[in-house]
Amino acid sequence: MSKTFPTIEIRQGVVYLHGQPRLFISADYPYYRDDAANWKDRLERLKSLGIGVITAYIPWRHHQTEPEAAPDFRGLSAPNRDVLRFLHLCADLDLLVIVKPGPFIHAELNYGGLPDWVCPLNNPDIESLLNAEGKPEQWSGAQLGADGKSLESWPLPAPFSPEFLRLSCAWLERVGEEVIRPTQAPHGPVIAIQIGNEGIYSNGQHAPWSYDYSPSALAKFAAFLEEKYRTLETYNALHGTRFCSWQEIPAPRQASFPLSVQQARMLEDWGAFQAWYMDAIFRTWAETLGTSLPVLVNQNPPLDAPFGLDAWLTRVEPERWKGVHYGFTNWLGDVSAKPSAFERYLLTAKRFPGPNMEENWGFAELYDPAYVDASTSFYQTLAILNNGATGFNVYTGVGTAHADRNLELIQKVPYPDAAPITADGALTPKAEIVRWLVTFFERHGADFLACRPAQPVAWGLYLPHARLAAWSPENDALAPRHGAHLREFQRQMRRLQVDYAVVNLETVSVEELRRHSFVFLAGGERMDCDVQQKLAEYTRSGGKLIFLERIPRLDENGAPCEILWENRSILLTQPAGGYADLLKEVPRPFFYEGEADIWVRSHPERDLHFVTVLIPAHGKSRLEAALNIGALRYHLRLSAAPAGGALLRIENGRITDAIIKGHNAYLGHSIVPQCWLDDQIIGLEEPGDLFLFDSALFRLIPEKTTEKIR
Repeated sequence: MSKTFPTIEIRQGVVYLHGQPRLFISADYPYYRDDAANWKDRLERLKSLGIGVITAYIPWRHHQTEPEAAPDFRGLSAPNRDVLRFLHLCADLDLLVIVKPGPFIHAELNYGGLPDWVCPLNNPDIESLLNAEGKPEQWSGAQLGADGKSLESWPLPAPFSPEFLRLSCAWLERVGEEVIRPTQAPHGPVIAIQIGNEGIYSNGQHAPWSYDYSPSALAKFAAFLEEKYRTLETYNALHGTRFCSWQEIPAPRQASFPLSVQQARMLEDWGAFQAWYMDAIFRTWAETLGTSLPVLVNQNPPLDAPFGLDAWLTRVEPERWKGVHYGFTNWLGDVSAKPSAFERYLLTAKRFPGPNMEENWGFAELYDPAYVDASTSFYQTLAILNNGATGFNVYTGVGTAHADRNLELIQKVPYPDAAPITADGALTPKAEIVRWLVTFFERHGADFLACRPAQPVAWGLYLPHARLAAWSPENDALAPRHGAHLREFQRQMRRLQVDYAVVNLETVSVEELRRHSFVFLAGGERMDCDVQQKLAEYTRSGGKLIFLERIPRLDENGAPCEILWENRSILLTQPAGGYADLLKEVPRPFFYEGEADIWVRSHPERDLHFVTVLIPAHGKSRLEAALNIGALRYHLRLSAAPAGGALLRIENGRITDAIIKGHNAYLGHSIVPQCWLDDQIIGLEEPGDLFLFDSALFRLIPEKTTEKIR
């Protein structure tokens, strides 16, 4: 390739291009599901929407159909295996690319994109991924079951099984050697890599007893314990045991409450090991690729289960990951309609900054019929950008209809069913909303990132507490309740319209804690002395620390440590009046009519703000509220569709650019989009969607194309 392409850096979750922070927008195109003759046209159409970065999985089972054969990356066996040609087309169109070689990719493919010959059923040398009961964790395979309508369930390979590790690393070595390094920036369009998928097997959020109890994983557990405790004498002293070797130490498979200190330590060890395990496999895969490009993951959100938040926090520890950057996905249902989905999605972004690698812009039949309309995706994209996401991905940007039976035994045509660009190449109304968002953030993305939300409140995350609470029986009032407290905290903050941060108490500095007037935490019997000292210093400097359970009197090893207990006179507990009484002095929106979630982001040096107003699916189309924007109180009125809302850029007290979503075909709303900010009004005179940009006003009327009206 004769062109030169920019390289990127990722710092604290933010992508830097040409040394400047960039709100990172991309779109996924599953080239392997399409006719290669369509590639150029579909890439051109994505580019016409303003998309500058393409993401694409490279499915192992698609490119290497037989274990003895070399992977086909040049289309020798089928035109749509010519991924090198696909990357050259991207280069010709000046499109940058993030490649995603797995090994497992999900993507609704047979066996998650793994080849049949790495299944333990077909290769007895490969261990199965085992749960606490010793049963294999399974995925949909590549053969029809006895009913002839559904896929058989096949066991997944244990990631550290020596034979599977050899085969998966051989695959990644070939991808690195033949695809990535010849096409990577600055000499090619590939700027980053995503490895794995939503953890390892789309299971990053599963319970700690779900995996991995295979022999290879238990050997890793022994190595982890040796790395953590150094000597068996230390381990035995802290656990009250008499083990003679690291290999003798069992992994916990169940828990009975109340826990002894020794039992609690075992559960904490297993939880910390699961985060270590994820880091270890990510690092192994990343190093195998042999490239210096940034490597990302796409963690999925917590499950909607009693253990869900704690289990997710147990395993997802981005601070631990070495050379791998945090990213995440959606796939938990309609955030505008389901409060639990809303809370879990926000936690995914608030946990650590990073780009949203998969926002659902295309799947209605597979996930939720609400996604047939752009409003739901618009709502979710803006919600997550206001809570820690540093970019978003349109997943999937292009519909396809050419997957072969090796990829998809049970056909899903088109895939996806509601993409912004159809399988025939037509641009839908969704495509126009994508274009508006891309245009807005291409101009204002850096300012949006520079603007900061007012977050007077923080949740203090102490991972050992979450790792214990993940095992807590739902009906045991004496068991740790970290996730339950966090879930209620999230609900109350949303009800009160108070934005909040999530801070890791083991890594946050006192200076960072002081940015928040209130810090809530679940508490417990034990807490690291250094963390106790940090929290005590925060309270002595005026911070308000609220314990929702016990104030610790022991250190992490069970020895006396009463730093916080000795300062209990200046600590707070939840008052009888609840969160509202405690936070009554915190400025927040006052609603005269309607309901919505409102986020205000303000620039530290300029009178520049971004206000996002999102109306839930059950809400009314009219909203009236008073809210603080910077140092002033404003009166806001909005007319927009439920499961829609508005994105406003406000400079020197005036709306300069805006998107208002007034149409939601799925919910049957077609609203005249209008917004009043004190004495300023912007809007249309008929139902539809509005885009005010650079003094020009555009409208999208249902069943019509965008037109400029001034």
